[in-house]
Amino acid sequence: MKIRTALIRKVLPAGILIVSGFISINAGAPAAGKELKPGQPVKIGYFHGGRTALMLRLYEDGGFEKKGLKVDYYTKTLRGSEYKIVPRSIAEFNTGGTENIGKAKGTELIDAVLEGKFDLAMTGESSFIYSVYAGKPVVAIAELGHDVRGQAGHVFVMRKGLKTERPQDYFGKVLVSRRAGPGDAIFLREYLEYSGVDLSSSVLHLDALPKTPEEKARLPKNKVIVVEDVYEDDMRTGLKNGVIDGGYFHLMGVPKMTRDFNIIKSLNDFADPELSHALLVCTRDFLNANRETLTALLEAYIGRIKYEHGLSYEERTRPQDKGLQIAINFHGLNYPQYDLIPSVSPVLLYEVDRLLRKYGFIEGKKAGIEEHIDNSLVFAALKRLNLTEKDDLQPSKY
Repeated sequence: MKIRTALIRKVLPAGILIVSGFISINAGAPAAGKELKPGQPVKIGYFHGGRTALMLRLYEDGGFEKKGLKVDYYTKTLRGSEYKIVPRSIAEFNTGGTENIGKAKGTELIDAVLEGKFDLAMTGESSFIYSVYAGKPVVAIAELGHDVRGQAGHVFVMRKGLKTERPQDYFGKVLVSRRAGPGDAIFLREYLEYSGVDLSSSVLHLDALPKTPEEKARLPKNKVIVVEDVYEDDMRTGLKNGVIDGGYFHLMGVPKMTRDFNIIKSLNDFADPELSHALLVCTRDFLNANRETLTALLEAYIGRIKYEHGLSYEERTRPQDKGLQIAINFHGLNYPQYDLIPSVSPVLLYEVDRLLRKYGFIEGKKAGIEEHIDNSLVFAALKRLNLTEKDDLQPSKY
């Protein structure tokens, strides 16, 4: 096995730098399978984005403490190596710069769980599958935020004045996806294929962005230039100096770009938006040793979803800083949203698996993804809360 760097929404399996306010941590000995002692905090690896923002609002609001839990989130900065505790104030957290804080990749957070630094991790769908194929003993216990069909939270943009009518219009252009798990890269490639670009003969992949327009001018004019996994600070420079012509972007950053860039298509147009989702992940040993604690944690999470679904459109879309604003209506597009029944869908994950295989990110024998999913805690939490889909007041929309 080699690893390189219009679906049904859900199938519910039966039964189943330094940022202001951060505090350094000492990872200590691995404890991925140990039962937590009374009062011992649950440590969760966090990345800062639309698919995890509700969890941050829950953290700030003291929702875990209301369930008798102590929970600490940890993350690192864009180019940092040390994990630090996330402040319980989102405003304080954001003072570190929203393009710099909370930039741990899902694969990194999963590795940190296996090293004993954290008990759980929030990770994107592709990073999760990537880790499964790497033979890592991880299990997804709940779905977090996801793009919504018809209101996708990701778009393909191009610099104003550039045509996008024919495959040849992309030749000589530099297109990017940000530093993340492989999900952003596969959706950029899906867009190019949708647009008629021959990915086998017409694309040149670069390991790094050209540093200057002069360096860019020396690149082939008969190829689409693709740079994936670009650091956000390098991306900002490339957007400003004209090196970047377009790419696959998250909606949270797009409104600031519209002076110089046009939205060409949203994820709705070339893939199932629901494929873009985040997951809460731990090891099977930790799950088995801490079922009661994890069920209570998911009760707090689901309770927060129910609360936010009950808010008015005006409350949900009120402009606020990153992590605080729940939803947006930007030309009909929206931030990722959360389901009241946050079970993990093998249907969606197998489709992501197919795309990762299609583009060579994973190879070899097909993994049994179901073996790495456990929805039992979600259903146990829902039972305790006496909730069903009928209680969903605001299902996955603005």
